[in-house]
Amino acid sequence: MFSIEPCGDSAFILRDLDRPAWEVADALNELNLPGLFEAVPAYETVGVYVDPADFKFDFSGWKPVARIGKMPMPRIHLIPVCYELGPDYEMASTQLELSAFELQKLHEGATYTCYALGFTPGFPYLGYLDERIEGLPRLTQPRLKVPKGAIGITGRQTAIYPSQSPGGWNLIGITPLEIVGEDFFPIKTGDKIKFYSISEPEYHKMKGERLEEN
Repeated sequence: MFSIEPCGDSAFILRDLDRPAWEVADALNELNLPGLFEAVPAYETVGVYVDPADFKFDFSGWKPVARIGKMPMPRIHLIPVCYELGPDYEMASTQLELSAFELQKLHEGATYTCYALGFTPGFPYLGYLDERIEGLPRLTQPRLKVPKGAIGITGRQTAIYPSQSPGGWNLIGITPLEIVGEDFFPIKTGDKIKFYSISEPEYHKMKGERLEEN
């Protein structure tokens, strides 16, 4: 069903999964196993962090499908984006040989899956971009300060910077919404994300609102 790759003496990676990585990670975390700190999903693998002295689990007989049964329907988050405020909006469209409007429509026309959370708290790795806007490399010189709410693309991925941080993705827009905070963390792995465009006046009117928890 999957393969196990050691990663030091207190972690390992589950590969060759037969179902989405976030489902396997959720199923493993639900078991509350002694010595298991956390199972963390990526796009196609799960990192498992353990206390080797306490963690004893026979994966050979484990069937996560049977354990968790039918998964609930994924939550869908609708996120407004002001594309014209994206610092790399025009440059990215030129590199892709598209108009800025075509880039916008292709980006907001897809429904994305949150495959992983990381880098900074609440940073969602979303896939996959329409093939017509795939392939942009990261910036040759990353920014020291990416603005909070910036929407980035690189390779086949898009993402939202939940807070000001360094970053090297191409920034094609900004959302006015707060997507993470001390007391709320609405986007989970497996959730679906839909972007929709707003004007700059709408951006300023909505700035600081929280993304609703569905």
